[in-house]
Amino acid sequence: MQHLQNMKVMIKVMLIVCHCGGSSSDTTRQLSVLVGADVTLGCLFDKLSRLVEWSALTVEWNVVDTHAEKSVVYTFEDGRAHVNREGSEVDRMRLRQSDASLQLHNVTVGDEGLYSCRIITPVVYTETTSLEVLARPSVLLPEKAAVTEGEEKTIQCDVAGFYPEKLAVTWLTLNGSRAVLAGLSPLSRVCTEMATHNADGTFSIRSGITMHSAAVKGGEMSLMCQVEHKTYSRPYTTSVTLTVQAPPQPAYSDVTLIALTSVTSLLLVSAAIGGALLLYAHLCKAPPSVSEISKPSIIYAQGGALCCAGGDLSDQACLLSDCEHHTSVLTVCLSVSEDRTRYLCEVLCRGQSITRGTTVRVKVEPSFLQITSIPQIPKVERSLVLCCRLENFYPQEVDLEWSRNDGEPVCGVTHFGPFSDHTQLYSLWSKIQLLMAREDERAVYSCRVYHSSFPAPGYKDALYHINTQGTPPDVMFIDCEPPCPLLGGDCTLQLCLKDFCPEDVLNINGLYSMYTFLKLTPTKQDRGSRFRCRVEHSAQQQPEERLFTLPLTHSLLSIQPAEP
Repeated sequence: MQHLQNMKVMIKVMLIVCHCGGSSSDTTRQLSVLVGADVTLGCLFDKLSRLVEWSALTVEWNVVDTHAEKSVVYTFEDGRAHVNREGSEVDRMRLRQSDASLQLHNVTVGDEGLYSCRIITPVVYTETTSLEVLARPSVLLPEKAAVTEGEEKTIQCDVAGFYPEKLAVTWLTLNGSRAVLAGLSPLSRVCTEMATHNADGTFSIRSGITMHSAAVKGGEMSLMCQVEHKTYSRPYTTSVTLTVQAPPQPAYSDVTLIALTSVTSLLLVSAAIGGALLLYAHLCKAPPSVSEISKPSIIYAQGGALCCAGGDLSDQACLLSDCEHHTSVLTVCLSVSEDRTRYLCEVLCRGQSITRGTTVRVKVEPSFLQITSIPQIPKVERSLVLCCRLENFYPQEVDLEWSRNDGEPVCGVTHFGPFSDHTQLYSLWSKIQLLMAREDERAVYSCRVYHSSFPAPGYKDALYHINTQGTPPDVMFIDCEPPCPLLGGDCTLQLCLKDFCPEDVLNINGLYSMYTFLKLTPTKQDRGSRFRCRVEHSAQQQPEERLFTLPLTHSLLSIQPAEP
C-alpha cells in the first residue's frame, strides 16, 4: 500500500515538471535614456504563493552590445550577487517578490545594447529589453562677431558630446521675420567638418560660415546655427549677431609714419634680403607634406546629384588654416549614380604640383528590414511561412543567414532577388517554411543581414518570436481634441492602440492599429473629471488601463467621471 502511494506522488511530481517547463516574454521592450541618468530594466517573473527562497533562485542579466559582443552584467546565485558592470544592482527585497528588475546607475554610451534577463526558480523565465542611450549635444556659438569692411569673417559653431552620430547642422539668416538658408550666395560659404569620435563614445562636430562684409545688409545681420538631433523634439537654434566695422585707423600721422619708416628702412633692407635668401633655401629643401585624402568609413547617398560633377570643384571647397597646417574640405551630397566617382585634390606650391586621389563608394542603408509570417497567428500542426524583407538598399551585394535560438538548423531557405527599381535601389525577400510543432512555441528565429551600409560589426538582425497567442497592443496615452475644450463646446477623447494582432486591418509591419474615440460636450459640473479606458486583448497577460484628467481651469472640462 505504501509503495502504491509513493508511485502516485512520483507521477504527480513528473506531471508538474512537464507542465512547468518555463515561460518567456513575447516582446522586446524599447527604452531610451540620456547619458549620465539612471535606468531600470524591468523583469517580472511568475509570482509564487510564497516568497522566493534564495537556494532555489538564479538570476542572470546579459547584454549584447552594439558590436554584437555578449557579456554578463549581473548574476545572483545561491543567495549571492556577482556584479560585472559597476553600478548595476537588483533590489533583494523586490527579488523576493518576483521582481528581478536591473538598475543601471550613471549610464554611458557603452551601456547601449540588448539586455536579457533569465530567471530559474526552477521554472525558466526570460525577458529582453533594448536599451538605447542618447547624449544631447552642447552647442557653442559666440553671441556677437564683427567683420571688417571689405574683408571676410568666419564664425564657428561647435557641437560636442552627442550620441548617436547622426546629426545635421544648418546655417540660417533672418530676412525680416523669415529665416532662409545661408551660404548660398557668392559672398558666403558654409563648411561643416566630419564628426569626430570622442573618448567617451560620443561625437563632436564643427561647422563654420564665412561671410563677406558686403553680404551684411544695413551693417548688421543675425546668423543662426540650427542643430537637428534625435535628442531634440524640434531643431535647436542659437544665434550670433554679425556687425560690420570700419577699417582700423593708423596709430600715427603720415609725417610720423614716414619718419619712422626712414629710420628703420636701412636696418630692415639688409635683414629682409638675408632672411629671404635663408628662408628660400630652407623651403626649397623642405617641400610640403601632403596627406592622403580622408573620408568617412561609410558614405551614404543623400539624394540629388552633385553640381559640376566631373569638373573643377575648387570653388565648393573651403580652406581651414592655423598658419602651419592647411586643410581643404570638400562637402558633397552624392547620389547612387555617383558611386565609384574618382576625386582628385591638387596642391600647387612653389611651382610643384602634388596630387592625391580617392574613389568614393556610395551606400544606402535598407529602409525596411523585418520578418513577417503567414498566417499572422501561427497554429500548431499547420504550415508557417516566415519572410524576411529587405528593401531599398545599395549596393546589391548582400548576405542573409537564418538561425534559431535553440541551435536547431534552419532548412528550406529560398531567396528572391535582389531586384532593382528605377532609382537603382535594390530589394530582396528570403523565406523559410516549416510545419509548426508543439515544441516550436516560444522559439525565436532570426535573419542576420550583412551589408556594407551597416556600421560595425557590419550586420543587423531581424527577430521573430513564435507566439500562438498573438502580440499585445502598445497602448498609448489618452489625448483630447481640442486640447483645451470650452464650456458647451464639443471635444473628443481618443486612445491609439498600435502593433497588435490578431485583428482585421493590417499595417505595413504586419501588425494592427486602431483608434477609439469618445465625443462629448462638457458642462460646468464635469470640471476636473477623470476618464478611464480599459484595453483587453488575447495576447495580454492582464488588461491595461489609461486615465485622463483635464486641468482644473475655467475653460477645461471633461465628461463622465471614471469609476473608482
